[in-house]
Amino acid sequence: MIPKENVLIAGDTHVDRSDPNTSSGKPMQRSMCAECGSPVRIIEGHAPDTWCLQYGLFADEVDLPKPKLELFRSKACGWIDVVGEDVKGTQ
Repeated sequence: MIPKENVLIAGDTHVDRSDPNTSSGKPMQRSMCAECGSPVRIIEGHAPDTWCLQYGLFADEVDLPKPKLELFRSKACGWIDVVGEDVKGTQ
């Protein structure tokens, strides 16, 4: 989660779409790469000034902190390892 004033998405290479049917019941806006469809960010309706950037965007590019929360663990594919014992899971 990053304050939007700390983020710059260069160019017009992403597409935004509204998602009113979420698991939480709270609407959000999702952005994805217009070329490959990879997720870029999520903007939740109740916190539009905070953006959730997708970790995969930064793989091997930036030294990122370890995750502290794993969302939708119960829906993960069987071959995906748990992030870690000290990571809080939801659902």
